[in-house]
Amino acid sequence: MEQKILKKDQIGKLYNELTGEYNFYAPINKKGNIVFEKIEKPEDIVLDYLNSKIPPKSVLFPQEEVLFEYTLDEKDVEIIDRQDLDQKILIFGVRPCDAYSFELMANFFSFHGNVEDEIYLKKKENALIIGIGCNTPRSTCFCTSVGGNPFNKENMDIFLTDLGETYLVEGISDKGKQIVQKLSWLSDASKNDLKKAEQLVKIAEDSITTKIDVDTIVKNLDTCFEHPVWDEISEACIGCGSCAYLCPTCTCFDVIDETDQYNNRGRRIRIWDTCQSCLYTMETSGHNPRDTKIQRCRNRIMHKFSYYPTNYDLLGCVGCGRCVTVCPANNDLRVILNKIEKIEKKEDEKVVA
Repeated sequence: MEQKILKKDQIGKLYNELTGEYNFYAPINKKGNIVFEKIEKPEDIVLDYLNSKIPPKSVLFPQEEVLFEYTLDEKDVEIIDRQDLDQKILIFGVRPCDAYSFELMANFFSFHGNVEDEIYLKKKENALIIGIGCNTPRSTCFCTSVGGNPFNKENMDIFLTDLGETYLVEGISDKGKQIVQKLSWLSDASKNDLKKAEQLVKIAEDSITTKIDVDTIVKNLDTCFEHPVWDEISEACIGCGSCAYLCPTCTCFDVIDETDQYNNRGRRIRIWDTCQSCLYTMETSGHNPRDTKIQRCRNRIMHKFSYYPTNYDLLGCVGCGRCVTVCPANNDLRVILNKIEKIEKKEDEKVVA
């Protein structure tokens, strides 16, 4: 499809044209942090950001979400299902790593046993993703090591490339192509625009210097469950859970029932949870099968780089680097993976990791 040009001062026009059909979410600056929220004023949109602090997964899988409400009488319970799941959602300005995270989460919520998460999947089905390439990846980014790319157009409906004064616009999915065609006021891209976009891709790829041998890591994790490297890895961890709460692919949640006994009604909600919490695996009996920090740190790594590949033939990490930037103990995932990558070599040399 022919690429188009969107002028930066036309973002408001794009917003006005699409809000009639979609609830429009985009990155904004909120108290110094970039987060994705529903937009009321297009001038609040921020696109020249390195990455959001809270990933856009919060739009489809919010930190707190009502699953259903219910009312009680003397004999029956009436379940009141959500009425908003057919609403269309537009998530604007998504980075490629985060767009891929939507697919990973959909995969998890589709094939977890024989049960599907209808709420997430319905919202994902009704979502339009307009992504934007990463001209300047952070020093903590390593998407190219886990199968990604700062200009990966997969998992998008429409893709934008920041050319400086304008955006190059390309419809990716059939749905995205139809929308671009409807935006008849967009101008055609020139050969110079396309050439500049190609140059930006090369510059961005070359700027990501972290190289991780994921195949070796996945292989080593099969045989290092009791390896002393886990003592070393967990030593600095303080168990705050920041890495999990701000990870775009973490899916863990807790379910809570809130009851209004005076009005005979209530609701069931789910909230984000983390396997890094000592309460996460606590059983009613008081037994905790994962009661040490070592076990919890190991589970996080094994989940993304061993269990996920085994169960889904996919990695559970998109290389966004959020866990690196937010860890208050400077526990760098790239360093952790490097230690695991070298386990086999160290064992051959009979050196304790």
